[in-house]
Amino acid sequence: MKKGLHIISSARGDQSYSRGLSTAIANKLIDKNDIDVLVERDLTKSPPPFLDGTLIGEFYKFPEMIDERGKQLLSCANEIFNEMNQADVIIIGTPMYNLGISALLKAWLDQLVRVGVSYKFNADGTRTGCLKNKKVYLAIASGGKLAYWPKECEYIESYIKAVFGAYTGITDISTYRIEGTAEQNFTANYEEIIQSL
Repeated sequence: MKKGLHIISSARGDQSYSRGLSTAIANKLIDKNDIDVLVERDLTKSPPPFLDGTLIGEFYKFPEMIDERGKQLLSCANEIFNEMNQADVIIIGTPMYNLGISALLKAWLDQLVRVGVSYKFNADGTRTGCLKNKKVYLAIASGGKLAYWPKECEYIESYIKAVFGAYTGITDISTYRIEGTAEQNFTANYEEIIQSL
């Protein structure tokens, strides 16, 4: 049985284009029997805590060093990691805010990435991710179009791929974009965007 995890990070609810695109991806994967069970995590309804000094201190402890208080502080991080660990397919929807991902998605990533949990250090000091053999579909919505920006201003797909590759071991990431949503008379056609899926 293949499990899917759908991460929603836009605060616009049903008006969100990133949510619309990521939902279309999830539905198509279900229709193709690539996903049997789908878990939805709406970050706007259950926001991950932002990192502070105390939480960062717990994150940089190896699991065997964490006491009962630390386990309470890491309860959200553990839940997020367990959902990722149990999923075969992850669909992530994010709007573009000021050229980057939403603060909620950044907070989710910060809860996911932990030494000794999502990645481990090898004897030679290199890292190995612990969440391998997973497929990620990234759904990005933006008011403008990537073609209008300088190449070096692509901060979402490259960032997600870098974080997952370095700190989780996930490298199989496919990106779908819905662009120009701020243009006059814009109409969303999700099926056209994901026709190659």
